[in-house]
Amino acid sequence: MRTMNWARIVLCGLVAGGVWSLLGATIMAFVGGEFLAAVPGARPNVPGGVPFGFLANLAAGLWAMWLYAAIRPRYGPGPKTAVVAGVAWWVIESLQSGKWVALLSIPPRVILAPLAATLLAIIVAAVGGAWLYESERGFSRAVTVTSGSKS
Repeated sequence: MRTMNWARIVLCGLVAGGVWSLLGATIMAFVGGEFLAAVPGARPNVPGGVPFGFLANLAAGLWAMWLYAAIRPRYGPGPKTAVVAGVAWWVIESLQSGKWVALLSIPPRVILAPLAATLLAIIVAAVGGAWLYESERGFSRAVTVTSGSKS
């Protein structure tokens, strides 16, 4: 069994987390208005709240790329495995959001549009990070090698 490439996991995780931060902020601007209106004090009023959120997204990206690297021996390198890691990331992110919806007594219906939109965004971030992880040979070569042909 191969060891994990920790340097690539960190680099690719930071990229995936950064992509997720940008896409997540964009999604909230376009489809999160009703949710933000329902959140008491929707503007970050805690000093360091925005930087903490950004750092948390970077940490989530690191986790997702670790997961990708951990499951890739079983599922093979490539976009399908990245999608699996992305869906797992989205599930964890959604459970966390659901907790805050419940704790703040926010109507669940207002989170549905942002949750649906973030699924695609997180998958894009995970696939982008995994593509970078595999960039030495690229996804097409990785998929070809795992399917049995040697090119």
